[in-house]
Order: sequence, then C-alpha cells, then structure tokens
Amino acid sequence: MMKSIMIIGAAVLLSAPVAMAKERSVGVCVADIKAKCAEVKPGGGRIKDCVKTNAAEFSDPCKARLAQVAEISKVCAADIKENCPGKERSCILKNISNLKDQCKEALAQAVAGKK
Repeated sequence: MMKSIMIIGAAVLLSAPVAMAKERSVGVCVADIKAKCAEVKPGGGRIKDCVKTNAAEFSDPCKARLAQVAEISKVCAADIKENCPGKERSCILKNISNLKDQCKEALAQAVAGKK
C-alpha cells in the first residue's frame, strides 16, 4: 500500500514542473494559474516561466504547494538526474526503488501532507 502511495505521489510531485496547470498535480494552483497564465501557450517551459513570474500574486495555499514541489525537486534532483536524465514520468516510476532514502522520505511526507 505504501509503495502505491509513493508511486502515485512521485508521479504527481515530480511531474509538477512539466504539468503545472493540471489539476491532478497542483490542484490548489489551478485557479491562480488560469487567472495569471491563461494566455500562455503550453510548451517550451512557458507556463513554468509564467508561474515563476506571477507566484507572488498566487493564493497562500498555492504558494505553499509550489514551495513543497520545489523542496521535493531539490531533495530528489540528484536521484532524478542519475536514474532518469530525461525526467520522463514513466522512468521515475520504474526507478522509484532506486531513489535514496532522503528523496523517498520527502515524497512520503508530501503525499501524507506532513511537509
């Protein structure tokens, strides 16, 4: 059960920079992103750039979620680079058992809502 939760959590959290506007990845930010980045064409990191530019104007729950995603990305960056240079979600899911304990713990805490 815990492995399934971690896999789902990893997919959601680690895909957030790629799919920032998708409700399943950062649901608390959907309204903020739609309000500030509605005219931005997806692809090429444009939505991510828009989020960075406008983050200060987002709601507090969204800011907290973005901070959480940033922390997970920071903690897991070396593991992702080592196991999945292209950051493909399917690669990350296949290699979740190869992640270091610190990354697994950060993912577990985020999924459990503790971080």
